[in-house]
Amino acid sequence: MKKRLLILTAIFAFLMLGSATAFASYNVVTLMYHNVTNDSSRWDDYCVPASVLDSDISYFMSGGYETLTASELANEDMSNLNGKNILLLTFDDGYSGWYTDVYPILKKYNAKASMYIVGSKIDHYGYLTSYQIKEMSESGLVEFGNHTDKIHQTPFEIVQNLYNDSYVFWDVVDDIRTNADKLKSITGKDVTSITWPYGYYTSMLDSTIKDNLGYAISFSTNYGVNVYSGDLSVPFNRINREYSTTSQSLYERANSKF
Repeated sequence: MKKRLLILTAIFAFLMLGSATAFASYNVVTLMYHNVTNDSSRWDDYCVPASVLDSDISYFMSGGYETLTASELANEDMSNLNGKNILLLTFDDGYSGWYTDVYPILKKYNAKASMYIVGSKIDHYGYLTSYQIKEMSESGLVEFGNHTDKIHQTPFEIVQNLYNDSYVFWDVVDDIRTNADKLKSITGKDVTSITWPYGYYTSMLDSTIKDNLGYAISFSTNYGVNVYSGDLSVPFNRINREYSTTSQSLYERANSKF
């Protein structure tokens, strides 16, 4: 009887361990950058110098964080995340400084990043060229994702109306598809992640591009750290990197040390 009780106890403990593993969740810090330039006249809540990015990456890596691209996280087996601190470096809009100032820093630290492109801005002054996108994509350090083609050139109030207008809903989806086709023609790779312009989305639009266009992961601008359990149905939160803070303060915010 005692032996049977011990066996049952062992089986119960094993099942509980499996259940705990299956439902394990991990904090994923997603930092949001926009322009990176050494022109001090432009530094603000959405523009920082290269030295700040360098400091951020150094600080987080020294704190034990590992960088992944967005799609790497989405495709990673949850068991492989056990005990890891995950950092996603995301960049919005497609500025030329990503090649001249960001890319060298990524290579310096062998850090991975996800860059989100407004397709209609490619090869325009102040934005990335097709050649630069291709080179960075082939490095293995950079994933290029969707930030829409023309929608992000539309004022926020109009974007809200577009997303909620059933008559133009599929036009919005087509704009996203158009941008993905542009990026694939440059990189040769499918686009499987998106950051929503202005951080705004609707549940219907987000689920539609995931179900119909093959997107694995999406991002809003909602502030916060993500408690990730493998659920990709809702856009990830991000922490905006403004110029006015320090790398230490950013790190402490990301780790809830206020």
